[in-house]
Amino acid sequence: MAWQDQLSRRQMLGILAVLEQCEDATGGQGFKESLVEAISTHFRVRDVTFFYGRTFPEIFHDPAPLLTGAAEPLLDTYQESWQDKDVFALPQARRVLTGNGFATLHELSRLPQPQRSYVVDYLNPNDMDTASAMHLPLADGEALIGMFDQVRSWDDTDELAVRILARQLRTRTVTITGSVDRCVVDPLEHLTPRQVEVAELVSDGLSNAEIARELSLSELSVKKYISRIFGVTGHRNRSELATAILRRGHRTQVRLGQAPGAGAGV
Repeated sequence: MAWQDQLSRRQMLGILAVLEQCEDATGGQGFKESLVEAISTHFRVRDVTFFYGRTFPEIFHDPAPLLTGAAEPLLDTYQESWQDKDVFALPQARRVLTGNGFATLHELSRLPQPQRSYVVDYLNPNDMDTASAMHLPLADGEALIGMFDQVRSWDDTDELAVRILARQLRTRTVTITGSVDRCVVDPLEHLTPRQVEVAELVSDGLSNAEIARELSLSELSVKKYISRIFGVTGHRNRSELATAILRRGHRTQVRLGQAPGAGAGV
């Protein structure tokens, strides 16, 4: 059975509504606030948080995270006593989060004593009996979206919906910044001119063989170029790369046989 057949209309609309928040986002505080609000509203989560860091370990030391609901007044307590004991900072949680994009507290078994104390002495007394998190790769770091509630639990279709949302969001946020002092990142800024040419032809939907003919290269060379492009930009497939190039808004190369400024129909 396809996953679309397993989700309710509400869940499907929730996924689409949250994804829409990212369509024109460039980053910063506005993106954080809109994403947190959308998840809270469309997935009926009481407390949603947004933590950002240049690396995964730095996420938990974000000096200015966005917290909502019951979590908001607990920032000082968290930073003073609990950030090093956060259950989602555990290696097993990191593997699940960075691999699948979503993890729930009940998936993490045999918690070490500090993390068990985090749950029993910090989360539970503050009416956060359920906890889950979503990991997002960003253009300038990584983010963790925390979701907490007193009674909110994820049934099978809820978890499926959030996992699908996480997977879709992760393909979009690789060109969005988390830091508030930068708004736009050119996904191609670290590529060589030749790599940019190849990337733009990929965005046109050309195959490796067609790109090779276009640029007078071997298919093996094109394959190597594309592999390097993925490594530099962080994109994982041709679709992600094409989306990033479209958002960039301008091209640096002209297709052979087409004069500068000429339209496709000329």
